[in-house]
Amino acid sequence: MPHYDVVDTSNNNGIMTVANWRSMKKYGVKAMIAKLSEGTYLTDQTAKPSIRNAVAAGLHVNGYHFSRFTTVAGAKAEAQMAARSALNAGLGKNSVIVLDFEATNSGWNQNSKIVKAWINEVHRMGYPKTDVYTMGSWINSVPLNNSGRGGWVANYPYNPSGFKLYTGYNGWQWTSSMHFPGCYGTFDVSQMYSNYYYGTATKAAKPKKASYYRYNPKMIYARTPINRYKDVAFKHKVDNFPAGTVFAIAKVVTYGKITRFQLANGYYITSNRANVNRLYYSVDGGVKRVKSVRGTHRYKDKALKHVVDWQPAGTEFDVAKIVKYGDTTRIQLANGMFISGNKKINKFVK
Repeated sequence: MPHYDVVDTSNNNGIMTVANWRSMKKYGVKAMIAKLSEGTYLTDQTAKPSIRNAVAAGLHVNGYHFSRFTTVAGAKAEAQMAARSALNAGLGKNSVIVLDFEATNSGWNQNSKIVKAWINEVHRMGYPKTDVYTMGSWINSVPLNNSGRGGWVANYPYNPSGFKLYTGYNGWQWTSSMHFPGCYGTFDVSQMYSNYYYGTATKAAKPKKASYYRYNPKMIYARTPINRYKDVAFKHKVDNFPAGTVFAIAKVVTYGKITRFQLANGYYITSNRANVNRLYYSVDGGVKRVKSVRGTHRYKDKALKHVVDWQPAGTEFDVAKIVKYGDTTRIQLANGMFISGNKKINKFVK
């Protein structure tokens, strides 16, 4: 028989307990993939507890989104739904977020556009690991592994013994009717051909003590997807923003033993350093070298008004010192020229 490497679950299976997952581990199950969402209208409420219990049982955890989109705009909207659901379910950036693509086949050209749009948007939202699931009869209509190994393919032989299908992909879902002792209903089971789905910690990490900003850094960017709230207690959520979003901070507000950032519009976001980082290098930060992200100008002056030349993306600069300029900073080079102290423009090397 094929291997029992991965099991995927949804609300059809109910909330999976630690005992359920331990039962499956006896059959060789190493990882799970929980349904996170569908279209733009459904969040699977069983995902979060099932994922939490899988981690407690020592499994790698991942999630999937069942797609309904047929356009690029629809793909982006559903990608945002998937990423928000993944965040709320407790999945980190080492988890794979899978596009379950089996509802509408619009042909190779359109499928390529919309699938790639979904993937790019999920990446933008802070999840770098993605994959695409589809049925065996669709593999020539959907971009699965154009850039090397990738893709997760479903095909259910009447008798799967002796079969080893789709070895050029990440995995083969070979049954949708597996029973496990002590578990309700039937399950989808897959044999995997790579370690792609095994990237998460298999035990709950000891939480690090949170560190909060006690001063106003003026400008910050999100390290992870974060929420905005109406209130300092974070009880009334307004909306969600992807990793990389830049915020101007009006002030730092004390809340019990921690702090929050208040924005100019009165909304609040976290000041936890694990979630946000100051946008500009500090003058005492000890930065020795940076690298241009998308290319940058060099300037004669720290006001950045007099351009000297243009340096392409990937150029590394040795830092003479960081100098303050208003609420921002500039990087002064050994030759006396200046470049921006914005970390998203010139990223830290050492």
